[in-house]
Amino acid sequence: MIVIGRGSVQQDECDVMGHMNVRHYVARAADALDWLMLEAGLPPSRQRLAVMDQHLRFLREMAPGTPFTILGGIISRGADRLRTVVEIRNSATDAPAATLVTDLGLWGAPLPVLPGAERLSVTLPPHAGPRGLGFDPPRPLPDRAAAQAMGLTEGYRGAVRPDECDMQGVMRPDVIIARIWDGVPNLRNRGTGLGIREEGMGSAALEYRVAQFRPLAAGQLLSVCSGLKALGEKTTTWTHLVHDGETGAVVAAAEAVGIAFDLKARRAVAIPAERRAALDALLVPGLGL
Repeated sequence: MIVIGRGSVQQDECDVMGHMNVRHYVARAADALDWLMLEAGLPPSRQRLAVMDQHLRFLREMAPGTPFTILGGIISRGADRLRTVVEIRNSATDAPAATLVTDLGLWGAPLPVLPGAERLSVTLPPHAGPRGLGFDPPRPLPDRAAAQAMGLTEGYRGAVRPDECDMQGVMRPDVIIARIWDGVPNLRNRGTGLGIREEGMGSAALEYRVAQFRPLAAGQLLSVCSGLKALGEKTTTWTHLVHDGETGAVVAAAEAVGIAFDLKARRAVAIPAERRAALDALLVPGLGL
């Protein structure tokens, strides 16, 4: 893989858990992918490919001030999608902090010629592949009314703001995951009486998969309906469906594996009994992408 980005974690990129939030991994990777496409022969000044599907693995925390280097390469190419891999490494330790496998494309159009793509070809590193989540094409997903009838709960309702869009007026890829994260506390702590950081307990993401089905623009109304797919000793797996506020159609979907996180020890712990009982009541049979 080649170097396609460098930087350091900023304080405003970190969440209440004290580490870099998932949306900023996506944002930093999107910047780096533009450099990868420049090397492939497609500079962003000529054309920018859209992030259509993405699988993320979080391997280590990155706290404010952590320096990082971003590496990338091309795994494969089809008629209308280019599969890439991005690895974000802690520059001080050279340890991988996160990986993002991303399918890039143009909505309803074939890929353009990429004269430099072949020399950027890489093999997917073992630590970057899907582990707890699949990366196959999503199955047909329910609209908002059907999702709510299944028992999914609305965690977020809002709109795409102009500052969340790129130069073409299309919503940036980090915004979807930001809207999902925005709504998660409305789900996870429902019925527990606990806040997001009460009693020194929090959460951290291990793995995400985010698929987008059409481009979204400023002013677009969105809601996110979510359900608990699986509950382990330390982990939860949630399915999130992003719906068009006007039509109720699915415009994006995601799944996430998270852990219960001791904020002092900075490690995964078993889900406390009172929280587990509340979560167990939220399980939705047959849920998933």
